[in-house]
Amino acid sequence: MRSISVIKENRGYVWFAFSLFVVGLLIGLVFFEPLHGFLKQYLRHLEQIAAEAKGDHLDLSLLLFKNNLTVSLVLLGSGVFLSILSIHLLVINGMVVGYALALMGQMGQAPVWALILFGILPHGVLEIPAFLIAGAMGIKLGYMWLRPMVGKTRWESFRYAFKEALLALPVIALLLVAAAAIEGFVTPVLLTWYMK
Repeated sequence: MRSISVIKENRGYVWFAFSLFVVGLLIGLVFFEPLHGFLKQYLRHLEQIAAEAKGDHLDLSLLLFKNNLTVSLVLLGSGVFLSILSIHLLVINGMVVGYALALMGQMGQAPVWALILFGILPHGVLEIPAFLIAGAMGIKLGYMWLRPMVGKTRWESFRYAFKEALLALPVIALLLVAAAAIEGFVTPVLLTWYMK
């Protein structure tokens, strides 16, 4: 499948996106207190999504998918602006995850390992790679303006990267559909089961 081969060909960009996400995650964990005022707004947004769903698992899955697809499209599309916004959003997403982990650990309702295992990991193994692929393709789009491919103009390089980004979109969307279904239907059940 061409989409998979495009992602493999751009694994360097994906690893760079991953490193940015990890840097953000560590910042969120280490600087939890100073960043509290800044990052809690992102968690409020997720709480609003859950509140809108009103306990309906299908609605929750659809709302999560819509939100995550929007974030992915912004990550990808913002690469047009020399990758700056894509890089920024990858770090911010990592910070939010780190902050959420620190917050859950501070609240002490359950051990952090259990929250990761039952609350984040089931859908995160699909959702985070989707964000990383989108961010990677966004970074490449911006990089092509700064350093075009050998033998190609900036515009030709950008168009090539844009076509690759379009080919990667179906994989991103499939990962997000599966992640939203798990987060909407499976994660609440796992967390309820563990809390009991």
